Amino acid sequence: MYSHSHHGITAEHNGVDMLVTAHSPGENPLSLATERAAQLHGLLVMAGDHGASGEDPGGLNQEAWESLLSLAGRLAHETQVLSELALLQGQVLQLD
Repeated sequence: MYSHSHHGITAEHNGVDMLVTAHSPGENPLSLATERAAQLHGLLVMAGDHGASGEDPGGLNQEAWESLLSLAGRLAHETQVLSELALLQGQVLQLD
């Protein structure tokens, strides 16, 4: 396995598997979910503004749009997982 860390990001490569993690000191799942949701919102507003501006859709080629949608999907998935983790932690705290 190969591993490399830089500025709080660690990438590990083991055969065909790749794991990328981010160290976020002082954060909790809910605060990170909120941050990811805000990033997703900004990305979607930018995409909507571009589409509503009447600009030639050719301004962003197909590959750029696919990358934008892929990023939006990843941000939405991260938001979901972090929100679920925050909910699970909240349920554990209520049981204590």
